Amino acid sequence: MNRRFSIRLVITLAASAAAGCRPGTTPGAAPPLLLFGRTGMGPLEFNYPRAAAINTDGRLYIVDKAGHIQALTQTGEFVLDWCMPEIDAGKPTGLGIAPDGTVYAADTHYARVMIFTPDGRPAGILGALGEGPGQFRLPTDVAIDREGFIYVSEYGGNDRISKFSPRREFLFSFGGRDAGEASLERPQALLIDPDNTLWVADSCNHRICHFDAHGHFLGAFGRAGHEIGELWFPYNLDLLSDGTLVVCEYGNNRVQRFDRTGRSLGTWGAAGRNPGQLAYPWALAVGDDDRILIVDSGNNRVQVIAGRAGRTWHTAKK
Repeated sequence: MNRRFSIRLVITLAASAAAGCRPGTTPGAAPPLLLFGRTGMGPLEFNYPRAAAINTDGRLYIVDKAGHIQALTQTGEFVLDWCMPEIDAGKPTGLGIAPDGTVYAADTHYARVMIFTPDGRPAGILGALGEGPGQFRLPTDVAIDREGFIYVSEYGGNDRISKFSPRREFLFSFGGRDAGEASLERPQALLIDPDNTLWVADSCNHRICHFDAHGHFLGAFGRAGHEIGELWFPYNLDLLSDGTLVVCEYGNNRVQRFDRTGRSLGTWGAAGRNPGQLAYPWALAVGDDDRILIVDSGNNRVQVIAGRAGRTWHTAKK
């Protein structure tokens, strides 16, 4: 983290704390079950982590702004690491893992997706700079369904999702800025649920959208705001075993849980540095026993909470 950003972050968090119940500062957040990570470039150290994914074996992958990808256990034990091939132009913001364990990294500022084996060996490149079929401007995330079809989201003018075959051949795009009610503005994260519905964190529209496998718009929920049930720059999402969604809100410094109709089931988190507080979280991943692993980006750590325990979530007073 550079000095200018660090100073700005400290000032912002201090102002929020002094003001009391301001946007993203829900009081009384339950303490995390587990917390791990620290600032640095070594094992279990992070330099502003921005994406996370869990493979079918339960291994957690995290990438940070240094282009450092780490594989960890869900209890915070280091397994292995590697680095993106280039980072001078910018850093990756998304990770996706195929059913066979192949790791896809949205190499945002290089307009491509880097592909790796589960142990970090290069396995291919998807995409190139441009606005045409199969090209990207600023790819943000990757999701792979159980049949191997690949979805890539992007922003920076294209603001769309492109679908590729299991052989990495371009098929079609959808959700661009001229798509009417399906128009996206910085789709930051993708999630494919068991019935092959694609959920999208449509971050600059402050909503969650969903599409079928053919790119047809199925609906959306959310509106801009800071109250329970509202969203402020949703940057990531995942699914609990009961079918409810958990959404990471970068702008509100919290995680919010929703049913599939968009009804809020509560929030967790507040702006700050202490356990139970968050600093601009970019990502989360649901792990074993519905535990939610939250990438607490500005604090260079991971906080783990119980996904469905009633005492976890702060709900609006009735």
